Amino acid sequence: MVCVLLLASVPLPVAAHLNHVTAGAQQSPDGTLVVESVFTSSGRYLTVQRDDGGEPGAVIGVTRVRTQTYLVDVRVGIDDEAWDEWETQPVHLVLRVDDGDGEFDPEDDTPAQSFGSAATERLTVGDGPRAVVTAGETLTPDRRGTITVRRAVSDESGHLVVRERATDRTLGTTPIDAGTHESVTLTVNATARTDARVLLATDASGESPLRVGEDAIGTNVTVAAPSDTGTTTATPELVTTPNETATAGATASDTTSADQPGFGAVVTITLAFAAAVALAARR
Repeated sequence: MVCVLLLASVPLPVAAHLNHVTAGAQQSPDGTLVVESVFTSSGRYLTVQRDDGGEPGAVIGVTRVRTQTYLVDVRVGIDDEAWDEWETQPVHLVLRVDDGDGEFDPEDDTPAQSFGSAATERLTVGDGPRAVVTAGETLTPDRRGTITVRRAVSDESGHLVVRERATDRTLGTTPIDAGTHESVTLTVNATARTDARVLLATDASGESPLRVGEDAIGTNVTVAAPSDTGTTTATPELVTTPNETATAGATASDTTSADQPGFGAVVTITLAFAAAVALAARR
């Protein structure tokens, strides 16, 4: 809280430290990836890049993103040429800074920085029916222990499971049918703040998660301590259903943002900083 209050009183360039992108292992039917969240103060492009020995390699997809706006469920497509021969593999999502000419050039538009390193995310992508989970960085249970996961998509019936990362203990589970599910609620057994994974699984315990390659399809979250106030803060309606025909030419208008009328840049950046702090904690 102190960090957030301090940020609100300093000049906007501090936001250069807040660039971030998050996404989890997923399966795509057409090369369109669902990127869980994006915030950038200095970047302008979001690229998909091949993995080259653990580092970002050749660019195989790009979309423009709005700056100083917290975006969720952003879509970016892998180029058709690359997707036509796709085999399950890791890719890197990289935020990049426009050099000022308004046109993307991987040589000139350098990676945006976050805490002294490039703002990137590495994830495994497979070719198949859509399977993906997205959620907020921090999920706060209400007095009944209920949390809400933003989206779960699978072509198989199964379970959405929350498991503690350190112990693999199952914190909560709920059955889901095949299809796209928005704002999925489930009860978790968590008495203190903990890092967790939200997974698609064939079983209620989450011991048999759906996988892409060696990675379980899901996302990292922090489950906060349960609320003891008797009230909860409503989750804003941030989600729009992805267009399954989206391509690499998708623009920021194809995404959903957390902008609200009357919020200035400083407030937006303050909220993004809080998200960045939660992001660092859950990693």
